[in-house]
Amino acid sequence: MSADKALFRLAIDVPKSLLLKSNGSQGSIYANTSKSNELRRLGCIMARRLRLEGPVGERIDLLTVVRYPRRTAKADAPNLYPTVKHLEDGLVDAGVLVDDSYQYIRRHAFQVGEPTGRPGVWQVVVSGHRIKEE
Repeated sequence: MSADKALFRLAIDVPKSLLLKSNGSQGSIYANTSKSNELRRLGCIMARRLRLEGPVGERIDLLTVVRYPRRTAKADAPNLYPTVKHLEDGLVDAGVLVDDSYQYIRRHAFQVGEPTGRPGVWQVVVSGHRIKEE
C-alpha cells in the first residue's frame, strides 16, 4: 500500500462484545449471526457519514488497520477478518463500495495500529487506495 491519499478512510469503534475472530472458540451460531448483522449495520451507519458522492467503482486496494485496546505482543490483525468482513459489507450497503468482490478489491492488507487506550474497544480503520501502475 502506498502512502498516497486514500479515496476514503473510515474508523469504526467495535466493542469486545461484537468481535468475531478466525481463531479460538466460535461461540453460538445464533449469537454470531446477531453479531454479524450488528457489525454490518454499524459499518453501514458509519460509512453513510462519509457522504461520498457515489460508490468507488474502480478496482482498489484496501488497508485495514486494527487498533487493539492496549499494546500486545500477540496482536494478529488478520484474525479479526470475520469482524472486518461484516463491516465491509456495511460499506457496500451504504454505497461506498460497489462490491467487495475480487473484481473491485485487488488486495486486502492488514496491519496493527496504535492502541485505542480504551478498555474493551477495538478500532477498525478501513481505507481504500488507488492501484498504482506497476
